Amino acid sequence: MLFVMLFFVQCNAQFSELTLRDSEMFERMSGPPLTNKYSEISSVKVVYDYQTKRVYYIDYRHYKLHHDFCDYLSGYEQDLSTFNRINYGVDSPRQFLLGNINYVKSMDKYALELSPTDQMSISALAFFYHKISESSFIGEDLTVLLNNTRLIAVGEKLKSLFPVIFPSEIYKNIQYQGICKYTGFGTIRFIDNLEENQEPLNPTDILVLKQTPLTLPHVAGIIVSELQTPLSHLIILGQNRKIPISALKGAFDNTAIRQWNGKLVQYEVGADSFSIQKTNYLPHISIATGKFKLQASLTKNTLVDIAFVTRNSSKDVGNKAANFGVLYHLSKKYDFKTPEGAFAIPFYFYDQHLKSSGAQALLNTLIAHPSWSEEQIKEALTEIRKHINQGKVNAPLLLAVKQKMASDPLFNSMRFRSSTNAEDADGFSGAGLYSSKTGSLTDTSKPVDKAIKQVWASLWSYAAFMERSYYKMDQSKVYMGVLVHRNFPNEAVNGVAITKNIYREGNHGFVVNAQLGEESVVQPTPGVTCDQFICFPKSDATLYNTKTIIDVLTISNLNDGSLVMTDKEITHLANQLDLIKRHYALRNMMGGSYLDFGLDLEFKLQGSKRELYIKQVRLYRD
Repeated sequence: MLFVMLFFVQCNAQFSELTLRDSEMFERMSGPPLTNKYSEISSVKVVYDYQTKRVYYIDYRHYKLHHDFCDYLSGYEQDLSTFNRINYGVDSPRQFLLGNINYVKSMDKYALELSPTDQMSISALAFFYHKISESSFIGEDLTVLLNNTRLIAVGEKLKSLFPVIFPSEIYKNIQYQGICKYTGFGTIRFIDNLEENQEPLNPTDILVLKQTPLTLPHVAGIIVSELQTPLSHLIILGQNRKIPISALKGAFDNTAIRQWNGKLVQYEVGADSFSIQKTNYLPHISIATGKFKLQASLTKNTLVDIAFVTRNSSKDVGNKAANFGVLYHLSKKYDFKTPEGAFAIPFYFYDQHLKSSGAQALLNTLIAHPSWSEEQIKEALTEIRKHINQGKVNAPLLLAVKQKMASDPLFNSMRFRSSTNAEDADGFSGAGLYSSKTGSLTDTSKPVDKAIKQVWASLWSYAAFMERSYYKMDQSKVYMGVLVHRNFPNEAVNGVAITKNIYREGNHGFVVNAQLGEESVVQPTPGVTCDQFICFPKSDATLYNTKTIIDVLTISNLNDGSLVMTDKEITHLANQLDLIKRHYALRNMMGGSYLDFGLDLEFKLQGSKRELYIKQVRLYRD
């Protein structure tokens, strides 16, 4: 038996090392981390075997997974499910301690990271840490990354055992994000404030921006000076466009980038860096092929209570309202709420107002002149919105809306939300293009008719018009419905969730961004960081269904160093999201893996009872 064990140890000498001698060896053996939740990280897998009583540093070129190396080390194969159950569970009867040593370039630190699913005891973690520090050049400079709520909860205790680092410290020091990893060709242009920019933009421009844009212009690429939350509108729109986008702190004043100002370049975005090279090549500018067929019916001429809105109602009330109707019906079976008092204003009333206000004639003129300049288009759209906002809302409609609102005295302040046939569609989210407004029966500064008209008018903002033009949508067939539901004056938490692990393809996990109160998670105030974490619903996989696992990426800087949701609230959210995902997957999956099928949802915890409300769902395609 001893001979067999030594045989396998010797065979593995070419694939692993018993010591990590220096940084050059680390670099030679390292590879990318299994999950790309942070940028500028390289990683070496490490194993401690209780049987041989040795630490093994694994060469990435030969073994991508701990499981594969441990099979080879043991001399027999063990199925992955059994291996995970034993070696990520409690200390006994596990044979191996498993981890990754991550080099965090932005901090020049080495950090031991366990899988967030690992239930390794604190004593075993301390033992593992010291075995690694004794056998590596890092020594006691090695830190331990507290990457889940289980470890973060005992963070102060762990500081007495070994140096620790919290996820927010890594995130705070990140200098670069590869947001949309594509290659583009164009001319570098520096723009201080895109919203105030008066110079025309070209499809061949690669913009270097000081601030995050509210909308995405038709350009060849973007370098922005502010880091992005993974679910920001810029990221979602950029993935739709398939153009290169990166974030680099201080990019606007970076002299290495400044030297390319006004020059034609090839711009390529990678996971840990981007490259800019001189080129004489400028490809033909291609845009979307017009695959989006806009459906609309103008026959529904009464308000529609949410109880009668289904997934097939999109042709009458728009995609957002139709999806909301699906959520409403699911909420009757599952353990979440949708905002009360909901109803929809169909396309019919928007169409009537467009005609009666005179905006339709202006729109016809605009559509008849596709070669108009940017300035002419902006002027025409301004006039269209002006006519919509100055027109008088149909009196019977306004009366019906007010009566609907007055029918429940608890909710006489309502949110009026855009619901077009040109948003929340497969391949075109329309994130951030249209407006939502508040209308009240008691607050004279927020009249109901003004709220309705502002939502209708937002269909014709310049950003929305150009985004639809980019996708070759027929602007004459775009219609705006309105989804109406109770306002949220007392929200404790707001958040966005993606029901797939966007950091590791083919793996379990939902990505959630959450924040206190009404502070936005998709367009946060500069300097404000939200919670970012990966949570796991109770699933059929044994690694997840018996544990509460919350993989923390960042923690809100508005909540004194704690997540804004409790472990129980997060687990409940994950389970409800999974039920919604299963419903949509039955109707929308076109092959592929269930794990990689994603929905984009918005949620809130409301009031002192922190009740879970889910207010929006749409397909997520990256």
